[in-house]
Amino acid sequence: MSSSSLHPVTPYGVAIQEAISLGNLPQMKTLLKQRDSSKKESKELSSAYEQLAQEVARLERR
Repeated sequence: MSSSSLHPVTPYGVAIQEAISLGNLPQMKTLLKQRDSSKKESKELSSAYEQLAQEVARLERR
C-alpha cells in the first residue's frame, strides 16, 4: 500500500483514539454515525471502529 492511500485513514484513526482516551461519548457516537460502510476500510481503521463501538457500549451500560 502506498503512503498516499494511508493518508485519509490517519485523521479518522486519530480522532477515534482521542475520543476513546478522553471518554468523550458524544464524539464517539458522532464518529460512528459518520462511518461510511459502503467504502472499503483498512484493517486498522476497521479495528479502530470496532474498538470505538465497544467503548460506546461500555459507557452506555454505566
